[in-house]
Amino acid sequence: MVDGLSPETILSCVQKAVSDSKVLSLLKSALNAPVRPGSVPPPEKDLDGLAKKRLKRKVLRKSRKKKVLNENEPKPDPYWLRLFFGFAPEQACHVPNYGHCGIISPLLANVCLNELDWWMEQKINEYFCPSKHDSIWKEAGDEGCHNPAWPEFVPSAGKEKTRKMDFLRFGSHVLIGIRGPREDAVEIRRQLMEFCERTFGLRPENSMVEIEHITRGIEFLDHVITRRVIYPTLRYTASGGNIVSEKGVGTLLSVTASLQRCIRHFRKLELVKGDRDPEPLPCSPMLYSGQAHTNSQMNKFLETMADWYRYADNRKKIVGFCAYVIRSSLAKLYAARYRLKSRAKVYKIASRDLSRPLRESTRNDAPEYSDLLRMGLVDVIEGVQFARMSSIPSCDYTPFPRNWVPHHELLLQEYIKLQDPKLFCELHKTIKRQEISSPQDDVSKMVWYYKVHGVYDDNRSLMKAKELRNGEVVNGDKQLLLHT
Repeated sequence: MVDGLSPETILSCVQKAVSDSKVLSLLKSALNAPVRPGSVPPPEKDLDGLAKKRLKRKVLRKSRKKKVLNENEPKPDPYWLRLFFGFAPEQACHVPNYGHCGIISPLLANVCLNELDWWMEQKINEYFCPSKHDSIWKEAGDEGCHNPAWPEFVPSAGKEKTRKMDFLRFGSHVLIGIRGPREDAVEIRRQLMEFCERTFGLRPENSMVEIEHITRGIEFLDHVITRRVIYPTLRYTASGGNIVSEKGVGTLLSVTASLQRCIRHFRKLELVKGDRDPEPLPCSPMLYSGQAHTNSQMNKFLETMADWYRYADNRKKIVGFCAYVIRSSLAKLYAARYRLKSRAKVYKIASRDLSRPLRESTRNDAPEYSDLLRMGLVDVIEGVQFARMSSIPSCDYTPFPRNWVPHHELLLQEYIKLQDPKLFCELHKTIKRQEISSPQDDVSKMVWYYKVHGVYDDNRSLMKAKELRNGEVVNGDKQLLLHT
């Protein structure tokens, strides 16, 4: 939907927050200027099998050559980061492009879709209808009304149920969760289409806005959101002080990582082949890197993948599969590099996590790896992480704190505060009043005063030293100074 936004719609959304005429004029010229044919790379043509093989060989031959960067040319991303970018979900693959705006096109799309965010927040507050039998949401639909003493589930038993709506957006992909009848979902879809047509001048097709029940599973950002029914025993203290136990029925949201999507991404990166029983392939891009550097790169990738699947119920399973693919791929790579013929021989020499050196010198007078490591002549070989299931972290069920704000929004709020000149005046006065100094200055003052006056460098001791130096007595006590 964001590709069809007109320049007038984008400018009208930007004008609500930006009043600088120069910025608006520059943005208008970038949106309305025609794009030259040579400025945009042409789309890839359909090639036959032989042409694809030739192109692949040409790219592989070019990548093996040592590339010398120019003076102002930025360094390429490391291999582990490029590998993780290959796991980008389907919702993140498409990036909008508006005329000559370039890399700020996604920012402009988010500025326009911010209108949709505000509209959805208003609809969420209007739709919220709590039930008197509900023990979680009582008065309002915000996070502050949630009772943390109760389990993290929504009761589903009884005639009256709480009606609630949630909203998620990643780029132009929107996920709306409705706890209520299907008629409400149909009505919300109709209102959403009318809002998009009225605000953005675009009406989404019915096939683009689907309604699906949560029991069938909804895939979003390579995770499947579904529902599980639980029967917990709720214990609470009644008004008379008695402990009451009740058997309840509730539904628990379940977020599961999609293993098929993970296999598909590995196959796209040419690290596995096959669908039902995927077989790892050797990691060819790291062919000319040392064992220490290769293991370090793959450990960073595995740490990032473990953090990406942090809230998935099957986190151990999916991260264990990623570790198996990476470890087997490296074992095949080392078997080809050191001519060991099989993964079993690699594991026998380098152990299960590939932490022992595989390259040993044939000279008898050569020092051992431990001696070279102690002298700092070789790098430390890190073992590939998550070699055992016990080392893989479990799913993080920690609830978000109340009024949680993303880190990037906190940075933006601090940046906005710094634009206020009054804040700089207050900071300047505070620094003058408190005499803020660096830790090195404090240490030097402490050493100097102890050496000269024999007292510890705090404010009270400094005052006592000054008074005693002037011949005064503090609180009637005599002080003994050490002279050096």
